Amino acid sequence: MISIIIPTLNEEEGIAKTICSIPEEIRKTSEVIVVDVSDDFTPIIAKALGATVLKEARKGKGWQMRQAVKQSKGDILIFMDGDGTDPGQYIPKLLKKLEKSNLVLGCRNSKEFKDKNLKAYPRQSYIIWDIIFYPTNQILGLKVSDPLAGFRAIRRIDWDKLNLKNNDFTIETEMNIRAVQENFTITQVLIPSLKRLGGLSGSKFLKSPKMWVKIYKMISNYNKEKK
Repeated sequence: MISIIIPTLNEEEGIAKTICSIPEEIRKTSEVIVVDVSDDFTPIIAKALGATVLKEARKGKGWQMRQAVKQSKGDILIFMDGDGTDPGQYIPKLLKKLEKSNLVLGCRNSKEFKDKNLKAYPRQSYIIWDIIFYPTNQILGLKVSDPLAGFRAIRRIDWDKLNLKNNDFTIETEMNIRAVQENFTITQVLIPSLKRLGGLSGSKFLKSPKMWVKIYKMISNYNKEKK
């Protein structure tokens, strides 16, 4: 069984697109869990589309993900963002790559990436590549275009090995670091860069410079420890 976990915070404009992008054949044999801390109509929309909605009083992407995993039943875990930027149509490709990998990231490709079935947009904030993505890949030895991708697949047995603790947007960085420490095979599936849906312009993460600093410190500390 597959558990598709979607942490949400006020994603009423994107959650329907996210859930409906999941192929029907996948949805029939999976559980879709929306773990929500919204004060808008996100949980109502998600429930109407057949998702299991878990309401959390505590905000934090990492916290939401970890709580959802505890209540999920799948042997395989798929994580997606709820703002419409992660194309569920690509889940079969993630699952195929997972057959020979421990962790698969759905990575937004360069602005030249084309998909005739999806309208791609130029990637935003290339400066993020320079200050976070590039050093992350270099220090961790990753060969992925988007190491902070929220769209990812992992087996439950491997998730348990990572023993993740972080409660915020640093959860993906922690996952990458722990996966490298466990000698996991980490691969990517290239996905188009889709337009974010919602009232906020740009992602919540990109609007939080403090989070960039936390991630940079995590990578720097890992680099010091491995020397």
